[in-house]
Amino acid sequence: MLRALGFRSKPSALPQDESVPLILKQAHDFELALKAMDYLLDDRTQEGLHLIEDDSDSAIKVLALGVIRFLEATLGFEPEVMKIASEILSKAESLSSRERSKNESMALKTSGHFPPGLEYAVTYAESNLLNALVMLLSESMIESAKALYKLRKAYQTLDEIFKHIKEYERQTGKKVTSYPNDSTVSVNSTGSNRAGKYLDIPFPLTSSQLKDEQINRIADQVSQMRLSRLNGAHIGNSPASERLRSTVGFQNKESECDDGESQSEAESTNKFSTVPEIESTIDEFIISGANLCFGLLQLVLSLLPPSIGRVLSIVGFKASRENGLKMVWKSVERRNIHGCIGLLGLLVFYDGPFQFTDSDFDIPDFNKADFAESVMSGKTQSTNLSRVRSARIMQSETRAFQGTGEPTLLHPGKKLEAALLFARASFPNSALWLLQEARMLTSRGRLEEALNLMESIDRKIEMKQVEALLLFDKVMILIFLHRYEEASVTIEDLLKVNEWSPGLYTYASGCCFLELYRMGKMGLLDSEPEKLAKIDHYKAQAVDLIFNKAPKLAKSGKIMSKQMPFDKFLCRKVAQFESISKKYQLDLIDSIGTSPIHELAYFWNGYNRMPESHLQVADTMLGYSASKHAKFPELPNQKLIRNLLQSITYRRLGQIDRGLKIMDTEIIPKLIEIGPQYQQNGHNGYKYIKQTDEDPWVYPTALYERALFNWKSQGVDGLDESKEWLRRAVGWADDYELSTRVGMKIKAALDRLEGL
Repeated sequence: MLRALGFRSKPSALPQDESVPLILKQAHDFELALKAMDYLLDDRTQEGLHLIEDDSDSAIKVLALGVIRFLEATLGFEPEVMKIASEILSKAESLSSRERSKNESMALKTSGHFPPGLEYAVTYAESNLLNALVMLLSESMIESAKALYKLRKAYQTLDEIFKHIKEYERQTGKKVTSYPNDSTVSVNSTGSNRAGKYLDIPFPLTSSQLKDEQINRIADQVSQMRLSRLNGAHIGNSPASERLRSTVGFQNKESECDDGESQSEAESTNKFSTVPEIESTIDEFIISGANLCFGLLQLVLSLLPPSIGRVLSIVGFKASRENGLKMVWKSVERRNIHGCIGLLGLLVFYDGPFQFTDSDFDIPDFNKADFAESVMSGKTQSTNLSRVRSARIMQSETRAFQGTGEPTLLHPGKKLEAALLFARASFPNSALWLLQEARMLTSRGRLEEALNLMESIDRKIEMKQVEALLLFDKVMILIFLHRYEEASVTIEDLLKVNEWSPGLYTYASGCCFLELYRMGKMGLLDSEPEKLAKIDHYKAQAVDLIFNKAPKLAKSGKIMSKQMPFDKFLCRKVAQFESISKKYQLDLIDSIGTSPIHELAYFWNGYNRMPESHLQVADTMLGYSASKHAKFPELPNQKLIRNLLQSITYRRLGQIDRGLKIMDTEIIPKLIEIGPQYQQNGHNGYKYIKQTDEDPWVYPTALYERALFNWKSQGVDGLDESKEWLRRAVGWADDYELSTRVGMKIKAALDRLEGL
């Protein structure tokens, strides 16, 4: 009757003699799952699956399987894999709820710090979060909205978990993210050490239990599994110290591989090579999982475009990119799957092909900033605390950027590099970490070196999603280097292993052939007679791939029953070209305006990565549609794209004034009117000039790039104006095929400047 009225009796604790085997069994299952997931990180997925596939009723093992499929889905973007990952994670979510209730009902105390069942609250939150991220992969506004429900459940659960963590910190005065001395042992302790052996049991054992053979056998087993994992010996690889390097790069890889002194130096300077002290498996999982999930959740929420962000604020989400990054960095300190997923997330954030924070929004040299100098020297007539704060932040960021100061969240520098190098050494069989190193090189403009590193792989890549990513990144680098024939051949290889967007791949290949055809027409192939002789072949290939094959593949390629954003994009572009062909009675090859391959290069950060000589080639090729070779008058939308991309090219070449002149005379006046007639709160307001929907990505992007011009030309002195341009870009709220991608980039830049 009391239960019916809402009064629940406190669960009675399971007798100690019955709880110990259950606690150890659970710790064993968690260690087994962690081992299985590490096999995945070493490109030995089948060995990992063999450890967990026999128990479809275990929440942690099903979650481990879900994590494996999640990584495959996020790496490959293949519809079927994404569907499978979502189904498994949904099952893990259900099993986690059941296991938590079960542990709570038995009052099964698996941790000395946290209440019964909290580890399954972490697996529940992790399942929800990863499932939501799978939904967000489509870059669809609709799918993103659907993910909100799962994000909300994850947010609420993680909020509850962190209340327990904060309570523990309050009661003990210790940070749970540190290793409490009274519950840890050295990693060098042997399995016979009582503290290490019975670390997973959060209460004293009786004398009879200490003599129990079954308890001792499984306690020994769990302890050895944990020690082996922390030492990096659990999946059969030789010590990471044998492969640890001090810096990234293909040349460094070659020169340091046999240099014992360099390896010793690398090990002594890499903080991630220091073996941590041990805590119980469950405590480690709760802490690292909570930091990873809550950190990733806040990071993802902080990056979502404003249209979704407004909805999030209504339903109570509070996201801090700074707090998110700090939590993810904490998770990276742990030697388990959470640390590795956290590292992958950070690498994508800082160095991925689609950088969330444009590298052109760098930190101007603090010593050259007039504003900073005047503030710090006290020359200003009135004290402006926010400007002083900005100046101090800028000083710190400048030092971090130049490598003379401590790493920051904005510029992690050597800290991120050290974490990646340790992962490379720990998982030597995996091309995944090699890919991340190649991406880091690419983000630093070392394109040829990145290509050499990618081509140095001398073993079969088991994980086809990683192979596909390697091929895709290779294609983009070849495009940035204007090596179009090689790019088209690599796209053929990519089509054999990946189904993410065959339409986009085919369109890109056709655009490569188009560019080769145009280079021949402009005389850029005169020194390569073998290519010049194939100009008719390039023309035929371009027409076939762009107009025949790509649209058909784009219309059939869908993720979660929705057409991919880039498939919509290319279908719209091809329709434009066909309309021009019909209007001006032109061959299809001559109906294409501004270079479409250079348009694609923008979306993958190509202009930030091209060497100077290739930026000059880009400028030349972008001018084709306004040259004597063009067969029809340049249309307004095509001229807008050309001017935008050429202005960016000039900025990257250091010709900021030239690029800014184009921006302010040829682009901005066509998009926005600014003046006292639109006054807002005593300041000059603005009014958007409505455009057609022919190339909708260009309009907010141009306002974003105008902010960048202001930042590059004025630095800190133009901080407020740069932020205003970004707010104008945010305000151009439209639902078009690339709105999520463009919106995230704009918001990330605004958040970055808001933090200064």
